[in-house]
Amino acid sequence: MSYTALLSHLHRPSSTSPPPLPTLQGLIVHHLSQLTPSPTPLAATIVSSPLFRPFSLAKLDALSTSFRHAVHAKLQILKDEPGSLFSPSLNARLANWSASLLKGFEGGHAITRLTCCSGLLLGLEDILPTLPAKQPDVKSNVEDELVLAFADVIDLFTSSDSWGKQFQPITEVGEDALTLPLIISSQALLVVPPEKVVALPLQQMLNLVVGAITQAFAHGAFISTFSSYLEFNPEFKVSIKSKAHIYDEIDAIASSHAIVHMGSLSKLCSRSISLYVDYHPKLALPPVHETFRALETIARKVEAGWMHSGLAEAKEESIAPETRPLITSIWTILKTLLFCTIMITEAGLSTSVYIPPAFSHSSSALALITLRTFSHLAFVIEKFGGAGHGAFAELKRGFYLALDVLANNPDESEQFVRGLCDEIWSSEFLSTHPVQRAKKAFALSAIEQLVPVLSPTTIQTTVLPVCSPHLSDYTHRGEFESAHSVVLAIFSSRSKRVAQNPSAHLNDPLMLDSASTERMVPFYLQCLLENSSDGRLNVTQLRLAFAVLVKSASLTRDPALAWLCISSILAMCKELRRDIDRRQRLHLALVSSMPSLPLALLPQALSAVKDVIDGTPNDASRKELVEALFQEIMENVGDAEKEYVVHWWNERRVEWSVAGLDPAVPEGKYEPRL
Repeated sequence: MSYTALLSHLHRPSSTSPPPLPTLQGLIVHHLSQLTPSPTPLAATIVSSPLFRPFSLAKLDALSTSFRHAVHAKLQILKDEPGSLFSPSLNARLANWSASLLKGFEGGHAITRLTCCSGLLLGLEDILPTLPAKQPDVKSNVEDELVLAFADVIDLFTSSDSWGKQFQPITEVGEDALTLPLIISSQALLVVPPEKVVALPLQQMLNLVVGAITQAFAHGAFISTFSSYLEFNPEFKVSIKSKAHIYDEIDAIASSHAIVHMGSLSKLCSRSISLYVDYHPKLALPPVHETFRALETIARKVEAGWMHSGLAEAKEESIAPETRPLITSIWTILKTLLFCTIMITEAGLSTSVYIPPAFSHSSSALALITLRTFSHLAFVIEKFGGAGHGAFAELKRGFYLALDVLANNPDESEQFVRGLCDEIWSSEFLSTHPVQRAKKAFALSAIEQLVPVLSPTTIQTTVLPVCSPHLSDYTHRGEFESAHSVVLAIFSSRSKRVAQNPSAHLNDPLMLDSASTERMVPFYLQCLLENSSDGRLNVTQLRLAFAVLVKSASLTRDPALAWLCISSILAMCKELRRDIDRRQRLHLALVSSMPSLPLALLPQALSAVKDVIDGTPNDASRKELVEALFQEIMENVGDAEKEYVVHWWNERRVEWSVAGLDPAVPEGKYEPRL
């Protein structure tokens, strides 16, 4: 197709036989890069062409890609041109060419200009690494024009007067006028320097992006009517007629441009928040709070819809085959919501950390909203390994960041923990409901990190009652392991405080009093002994738990509690003569407890360990115990006890080395000491 034919189509598009978008895209790329002396007239024709109206994502994406590819084509042409000593530099010629294109954009529709500028800027960003260094910036003018075009788009959608509303863009059926320019420009705006982006009306920009996001998720109501479409089916628990309206509703959301490009919209929202808080913290915090609350509202509605839908308790085999694609689409939307929430909240929290101290209360408020939002999405988070140590990197970063920020405000932390626990106790659903279980696992993971700032009263009256039912229920690993982690965090927190200020440990109101710890030690000791069997706490968890328990017991008013732990392990092992594996696990836990004991109890404890090792008939088990003891002595024994323990070890290593048990001596290489 010739240049004349291209112009003809651009000026008067044929409704009967418009050229395919790939063909049109290739022609625009060719002529924009080849046209001499200037591409300005063609750029002006493209920007004003009715061929791209009404707007659609396919058309705008083809237009943006045309300008992006034209940059690559023009660069190759400029490189192939013969040069001379007095010829302008490559950067200068490229800058002149892009300036000619910008002249052609003048007077065009804001969305079309924004689309063309986005493609042009992304093309220049692509080739930037190949251009000579220390040359004039080829992107600056394009960045300026992109910002101006985006400002016009913002004005287009925020205009309150009736005259401005007359010029609302027309789109193809099913296309959202606001979402299109946001998607098209989102990638390009990310490469514009911050000092230029902040020239935009950031509050209006944030409102538009958040509005597009909340609309994409139907404000959280997309599964609220699910239960009304359920029909009785004797074979399946969940069954919906194939022609029910909900299929079209969910498919429209899952396949919408906003959901498909939610990653780009989330990044744009994140950058808007980051720049707004960085440059205008006083003005930014109220809109950012509104953004976080909007996400929380969506999550709360989604959780309510999910709990009433019957899907939470349904296994895949209990869902009718014709309904399973619908459930898959719902899960796609839920996962997209989770990733969107993580990206946006992390951006707000990470920048709020650096705001002036006068606004520090706002940071904890944002963290509180974030954690409540995550709690509502706990049933989704559970599918990705939970919110604790097993979470994926992005979730883990956002989760722990929110907890770190919240922990700086003990009052807010107390309020959050009490709110979580009250919500669990007061729910209309049974505690065994899958969503309730997911919320409890999330709550326990969060409480574990906040234990150091919680009051003893809150721990005794609120936290422990939530943990206790799950300390022996190993059938649900998430709650089981999280409950143990919380109890260990309670012991560990008190031990650290006592170690930091030994003189205050009996009267300090901020730490667990010694009497409550004394009551907890026997209870948790018995709990650990019961959970030492196979399938409950694994060896690593059991060893860590006993080490923490014994350490805390040794720092109470009655250090004899520490010996109670040791003697209880020994007594249990005597009862387990036939369960060799469980007895070995307890022996390893005994060894791991040695560094936690005070010097006064070490001689008796080490003597008991030696008797255990000598009395173990299996050579492999004996060697495992000796190696574990050696590791504890080398890595974990404190300075005050080190001298005694090392002396004790040297006295015993002779007989162990002869038997090939000394881990410090290669097997068969023992040489007696002189």
